[in-house]
Amino acid sequence: MRNENILEPVCGILKEAYGLSPAGVTEQKGGWSARAFRVEAEGRRYFLKVYDKEESSTAQWTANLGIYLPFLASVKELEGWAPRTVPALTGRLWAENDRFLTILADYIEGRDLGGQTLSREQATQLGTILGRLHRLKGFAKMLEPVRETFAVPFCKELREILESREEPSIPEDVREILRKYAEPLNWLTDMLDASAARQKARELPFVPCHTDIHGWNLMQGEHLYLIDWEGLRYAPMEADFFALTGLPQFPALWEAYCRERPDAAIDPDCLEFYQLRRRCEDIWEFAARILYDRLDEKTRQESFAGFAGECSALAEIFQE
Repeated sequence: MRNENILEPVCGILKEAYGLSPAGVTEQKGGWSARAFRVEAEGRRYFLKVYDKEESSTAQWTANLGIYLPFLASVKELEGWAPRTVPALTGRLWAENDRFLTILADYIEGRDLGGQTLSREQATQLGTILGRLHRLKGFAKMLEPVRETFAVPFCKELREILESREEPSIPEDVREILRKYAEPLNWLTDMLDASAARQKARELPFVPCHTDIHGWNLMQGEHLYLIDWEGLRYAPMEADFFALTGLPQFPALWEAYCRERPDAAIDPDCLEFYQLRRRCEDIWEFAARILYDRLDEKTRQESFAGFAGECSALAEIFQE
């Protein structure tokens, strides 16, 4: 799908589902989960996210559309800090046909931060966004379907791949990585299982969390925007901090956060759980994409590089 020309079906969806006759549709750099398009129609610019139902990961990324999109639409505290979704003609906040599922939003003029280091001002703005998100009350019932359970199903799936690594169905380059890093991968899954069991036994306070904060989900426009809310969860605050505490500008971020939530404190054991889980999940997703999705050669090479890179980074932690 990644190398397939889908401009014609995209234009069809815009007209049929949203009532828009686009004057221009330009594909932009997409993310892990979907392809992205800038749409010009009727004097306005929109951002269209397109998920392919034939990709194995799509079900995971779209499972909670009916929760996180209404949540964002109802939260006034995040207006101007998160994307504004444009409803389809049906009134739903997304549209779909047999092949594709789409989300249309107002276009944000700006750029994602990618791998850039947050400036002090950006860190301060992110701390404010998270503080306002985490102090929201009254959403426990709405977010019950995405309440954190500390489940780690990909641990089992990753172990199964490790155990079957010599089977002919596993490509040789993947086999080689699995052989090379079998010990740290088994250590990771064991550590994560143990940590998950500890968290389940505790009574941790839960708040609405984005759970996927990194440079590619942060856009710098007139100010900072937090985008891509597919991972919305009702979870401990550490679910949003596991990738932030080591940043150079974390003190500025934390200072701004505490202005919104003065009594906040990070739990180290819970933070470690989320760090371990993200590392294991990323490794599994790269592997699953290579093994189970229809990938063009460029996308496969990128996915394999990510898989090998994550395993190498894990090995460095294992050896410490």
